[in-house]
Amino acid sequence: MNRNTIAFITLSAVFGLGAVFIAKNWLENSQQELTEEQVNVVMTTVNIPAGTIIETKHVRLAVFPKSMSPEKTINNLEDTVGKVAKNQLYIGDIVRAERLANQGDGSYLASLISKNMRAVTIRVNDVVGVAGFILPGNTVDILNTFQQSGTATTEVILSQIKILAVDQRAASGENKPQLVRAVTVEVNLTQAEILMNARRNGYLQLALRNPIDNKEVLIASEQQDEDVLPPEPIVKVKAESAINTVLKTVPKILERQKVELIRGIKKQTVQVDI
Repeated sequence: MNRNTIAFITLSAVFGLGAVFIAKNWLENSQQELTEEQVNVVMTTVNIPAGTIIETKHVRLAVFPKSMSPEKTINNLEDTVGKVAKNQLYIGDIVRAERLANQGDGSYLASLISKNMRAVTIRVNDVVGVAGFILPGNTVDILNTFQQSGTATTEVILSQIKILAVDQRAASGENKPQLVRAVTVEVNLTQAEILMNARRNGYLQLALRNPIDNKEVLIASEQQDEDVLPPEPIVKVKAESAINTVLKTVPKILERQKVELIRGIKKQTVQVDI
């Protein structure tokens, strides 16, 4: 047997052993994947608009590896059917608990309000409501126009305010403009007071913001007008004190008077006691 034949046989044996080793590792890894704990998750079978009461036909169970299952995932249909979708759910979504609300927890709108916030409704028209392009979930700035010293003044009173509902719709639905009569916004108590005062004292205007625009806007209550000088102090004098001062001054004025004496072409001024 020549040297080339021996080298070929040796090389073949090495490659064969390598293939066996790789196959063994692959089989072991596959077996580990199959033995990983599996869990049930609830998935949607159709698009579910916000505010919809979920029925059995809307969802199904699917099996996922536990490591791939998101937190707070609902694992059985009983905990899903009969709940209300707080947000739009799309086909194939994994249903999580925070995206659902109980029917007995008050109105659907109440479940959308963030902690320590309030829902306030304001009347709008085609101009105030940005020609109907405002939809639930949008963010707006609120401006107030009022008369000041006979001149119309406009100020930004609230910034980055979330729209909860438009008329009686709390879901965006079709992305088409619709003329509306009322808009419900999410504000805290302080902002609610500012909004109500502004509505009473002038006109409101909504300014639609870009969804990715998070730039802070200086609102009217935070503005400092450096051009306005502080008012001059007013000195109040009691009437009795003022009268006494005048009475003390008058005798001094009357005590001595000037008299001019003319002698020929000479003129002389003398003071005479009275």
